[in-house]
Amino acid sequence: MEYNKFVDLSKSYLFCQIHKNNQSKLEGYHPRLLPFITISREAGTGETEITNILLEELSSVQEAGECPWTLYDKELVKRINEEYNTKGINSFFPEEKFSDIQTMFEELFGMHPTKREMVHNISKSIFKLADMGNAIIVGRGAFYITRHHTNGLHIRFIGSMHKRIKHMVEEYSLTLKQAEDYIHKEDIQRFEYVKKLFGIDLRDPHHYDLVINTDMITPAETAAIISSQVEILKEKIAMVYHIGEITAV
Repeated sequence: MEYNKFVDLSKSYLFCQIHKNNQSKLEGYHPRLLPFITISREAGTGETEITNILLEELSSVQEAGECPWTLYDKELVKRINEEYNTKGINSFFPEEKFSDIQTMFEELFGMHPTKREMVHNISKSIFKLADMGNAIIVGRGAFYITRHHTNGLHIRFIGSMHKRIKHMVEEYSLTLKQAEDYIHKEDIQRFEYVKKLFGIDLRDPHHYDLVINTDMITPAETAAIISSQVEILKEKIAMVYHIGEITAV
């Protein structure tokens, strides 16, 4: 799936959430909790292809009326930020008055220039995406930021250096040296980002519900595993919701 399609999907997700937010103000309407996914990954483990397939699978089984599953990663945020700067905010938000959800998207897409503010705002935005559900959030320590959410599924992709280098060479036409250098640089930057902000080691498997070695599992197989776990999570969420309704009565 190309990134311009992701941008369109993100817009659809946004406007659907705005509609849900307005509905929630109506008496007697209580939106159900929806699952979300966080993905942490070692560089070169094929996360892009996996999330493309996963989005299609999740979208094919979601219930009618639900906001579409969508993806938030570094590249998508960059693309949408470019659209903001090129077309202006009104191309995304025709309403005169911004809602909390609209503000969240401004923050997530880098509308605030201060780096310290951006880190804080991204964390707040990840919280809101988790609350809204049906979102795949890649990187940025999302697994830790949302660790107390009961509707989250936290995934980490790992792989051998040999396989990861091979993937980068085939996928991006890099030399062996370029691929190895890129992987080392990305792995270090991701580790230091999470360590500096949250004081934890993102490589610790205890932070995740699933740690998947992509060496021997194809992207389609990996997406199928995650999709099946999302269905199980949805059943658990529905059960809690149902018990809550009975208790309320």
